[in-house]
Amino acid sequence: MQVGLPQTINSGHGEIIQFKECIQEPDGARLVFEGIVQPGCGPIFHVHLCQAEGFEVRQGTMAYQVPGSPVQYLAEGEATVFEKNVPHKFWNAGDTELILNSWAKPAGNLQRYMTILFLSTSKRHSNTPALFDAAYLTIQYKGEFDVLEIPRPVKSLLFPVVYWVGRMFGLYRKYEINTSRR
Repeated sequence: MQVGLPQTINSGHGEIIQFKECIQEPDGARLVFEGIVQPGCGPIFHVHLCQAEGFEVRQGTMAYQVPGSPVQYLAEGEATVFEKNVPHKFWNAGDTELILNSWAKPAGNLQRYMTILFLSTSKRHSNTPALFDAAYLTIQYKGEFDVLEIPRPVKSLLFPVVYWVGRMFGLYRKYEINTSRR
């Protein structure tokens, strides 16, 4: 699976991301993207283990929370940054589309991770990925991302078994990076 820029992905459940560009800076690559989030929608508690993530509200109202802190709100023109290792969640707290100018640094595997996640959720009736996809994302990207709302025993006991079964049946071939040139 190749991913290029620009690229637009749709969760199928109220979130659209357009990855715009990857800017090479002296201290690492910055992935720039736009998020469009419908009222009441947004990701659950998660953490980027290797990257900071910034958001500026272009339209609407963004609510966000870090564990142990009250909900905070950003209006148009306001911004926040979640440093690496800071768990967070955010959502559209308004009645209209929330449009965000966003970035992640270093870029890492965020674009691939989100592409696989949204490919899975867009085919489902809920905003959670299918079991084999959730196992793949958890195992394959465990050093870069974590979803805090998945119980630890599921991540450490169940997902490794599911991941192994998925590998045995070739379910993850669709995610392999095609490096051959034609």
